[in-house]
Amino acid sequence: MKNSYQEETKLVHAAFLDALSGEFIARTGCGAYVFLNPFDIHVMFKDYLKHNTPIREYVRQSVKVHVSA
Repeated sequence: MKNSYQEETKLVHAAFLDALSGEFIARTGCGAYVFLNPFDIHVMFKDYLKHNTPIREYVRQSVKVHVSA
């Protein structure tokens, strides 16, 4: 049986992916996977978990960096 932390992490992960995709589409007209591979997105999610930042704020900053690079 999975514990509540694992279930919460799954929900947060889904919200992160949704926010990331939405931000890329809003800024570029293309989804996140056009710019990032699945491993990069996983690394971004792990990095997000280390910060005490709202998802939308973290995603906005991350997408801004990737789009301007």
